[in-house]
Amino acid sequence: MRLTASDIENAAPGEKTARLFDGGGLYLEIAPTGGKWWRIKYRFERKDKRLALGAYPAVSLADARERRDAAKRLLGQGVDPLAVRREGKARQAAEKLVAKDASRVYVAAAVDGAVEIWKGGAVMCLNPEEAVAVRDLLTKLTA
Repeated sequence: MRLTASDIENAAPGEKTARLFDGGGLYLEIAPTGGKWWRIKYRFERKDKRLALGAYPAVSLADARERRDAAKRLLGQGVDPLAVRREGKARQAAEKLVAKDASRVYVAAAVDGAVEIWKGGAVMCLNPEEAVAVRDLLTKLTA
């Protein structure tokens, strides 16, 4: 049974964390303190995982369903949505660090094995094969 806006509004916090399920792994988690968060539960590589989609009411029911569908599309392509989120956060952190100190080099690895290297305002993107070749070269140089 799918959730409705009135179900969400009328949901009151209890002594324990409660969950209202919408379908397709999407649910609204209601904390005893009254906070409400959208989450999706999914399996990737035989492991159960949860992905936070945002807090209610900032993220509406329709928005939560769209985000669930986007995560399901990634899963259909064989990509972990949580890894994609972590990759994006790592990229943002590296960009902030580069903006603070352009003299340092920062490296971020992507989900597919690609690598991005930042030095000042320049960015070098290596595909997975190039990244392996660079890693092997660095291993030989440091041995």
